Amino acid sequence: MAVQSPNPSGLGLPYDPFGLRNIEQEPADNIGGLEAVWYTLASNFRSWPAAGELLIRQDLDLVPGAVWYQLVSTRYTVRHKQTPKALGRHGDIYQQQLQGVLPRHTAGLAAGLETLQGQRLVFLTRDRNGEVQLVGTPDQPLLYSDTFDSGAEAFGQRNNYDWRAAGDTVRRARPYLGSWLVSDRGLEHAVQLGTGAGGLVEVRDLAGNLMATVPAGKTVIVRSGFRVAFTIE
Repeated sequence: MAVQSPNPSGLGLPYDPFGLRNIEQEPADNIGGLEAVWYTLASNFRSWPAAGELLIRQDLDLVPGAVWYQLVSTRYTVRHKQTPKALGRHGDIYQQQLQGVLPRHTAGLAAGLETLQGQRLVFLTRDRNGEVQLVGTPDQPLLYSDTFDSGAEAFGQRNNYDWRAAGDTVRRARPYLGSWLVSDRGLEHAVQLGTGAGGLVEVRDLAGNLMATVPAGKTVIVRSGFRVAFTIE
């Protein structure tokens, strides 16, 4: 019979927020896959919370004018894989890899991808359960690359870019509860995104007005043009 101790450590010692704890099954539904990916230059950070708990609760410290950009890929193709690698007496690192598919080939898409080639980036990801993570750090960024592939399958079914961002980090991907400002390029207004209670994602304009609340597993689409429209699917 298990006996619960009033001391969280169970050993009569001060509570250690970084110590071992019970691991439990989350009762909510588990929807696989990433829903959205954003990126910014590693050089855009003035500071970074390298120490402390894994979860980052506060907004990130970016240089003035820095924003995030969304990498809108074919749905269900975006993947994040985090693989530990032992370095012997030097401890462990985590091999981070993000990948996805960008459909078609256009002059605008090719020009945009050219600006990304070889860039040192930090990524934000949101999975289909509404959980947000930071992948990469200013000192341990991910490097971007892509491959164009057209007509490789029967009847030329493939016509897309396979993109990849990879790098090694000392810590796991960092869960994030802060907000982030998405570029207004092509939009009338920039969009401020952040996590809400219960895994919800709130979309607000720069004045702080709530524009949409997206439950886990849903999608918010920002359409460019003379106004910003949101569609919840």
